[in-house]
Amino acid sequence: MERNFGIFCALIISILAYTGNMFFNDFSINIGASTLALILGAILANFTPNLEKGGKWMIKLVMPIAIILLGFGLHLTSFFKPEIGYLGLFVVLITAITSFMICYFIGRYMKLDLETCIALGTGGAICGNSAVIAVSPSLKLKEEKVGVILAIINLLGLITFFTIPVLSKILNLPEEQGGIWAGSVIHAVPQAIAAGETIGPEAMVIATTIKLSRVSLLVIIVPLCAIIANNKTKTKGQKFEIGRIPYFVPGFVLTAILSTWVIPVELADNMASIGKLLLLPLLASVGFFINKESMRNAGGPILLVGIMATICMLISSYLTIIILS
Repeated sequence: MERNFGIFCALIISILAYTGNMFFNDFSINIGASTLALILGAILANFTPNLEKGGKWMIKLVMPIAIILLGFGLHLTSFFKPEIGYLGLFVVLITAITSFMICYFIGRYMKLDLETCIALGTGGAICGNSAVIAVSPSLKLKEEKVGVILAIINLLGLITFFTIPVLSKILNLPEEQGGIWAGSVIHAVPQAIAAGETIGPEAMVIATTIKLSRVSLLVIIVPLCAIIANNKTKTKGQKFEIGRIPYFVPGFVLTAILSTWVIPVELADNMASIGKLLLLPLLASVGFFINKESMRNAGGPILLVGIMATICMLISSYLTIIILS
């Protein structure tokens, strides 16, 4: 009964998050359905007991399917589109490397485990919620830790969403540069698009393309996280076994390849849309594990590392744009 109750609540929250996001979009407020699902799940969990069993069931069984389906949304040729150019590509790489380096070095200095550092760096470098969800099973992160990371990534994503268009105006950046800056730093795809639109129509196209090229990096990061986790957990003298990699990792890579070069674009987009819809009850389920204790135990250090990584991403991407333009 407890499991069914948690599953039911996750499904109801996903519906509320989806409709709520449509309502906010009518007022040009772009929060994101996945962010709303996470927030509503966390709020409900702090007032309603017995949600964790249903949340664990959703995470264990539905998450691998969602990850594989999300692979259909990756178009690996995004890196080679003319809107990006060498400047956009270089900014994307610099920003991603900055996120990982800051999260690793500062995180380890603050006694965060390797898996948390990688997940936090992936969320900032790639695409927020989807990236954290995609790598967390391979890294064997506990639900409570995933919840804290997602909460912080969403907070920082919203901050960059609001600040980059304002900073672009203050710094008098041309639309091209503003679009590259928004696409290379803002976490969620809809937020990057909306921020680009605020800067200008050309910036919206560039921000969208830059952001999608960042998302494509997942096809490298997801298998790499599985390899790192396997290498860390194997016993002394044990050889690396490819069979120990979770099945959704090669599945994710395969669907990305299929969507890029094999199956029709419309079919790939429809499959990716199903994966995005599955993220809503998943993120609601992860929200069930965000409570005062988990935030108190891990929230402070992770938040501080996330803030530092975000600031460094903003600065490094801006300087790269200015120097190379």
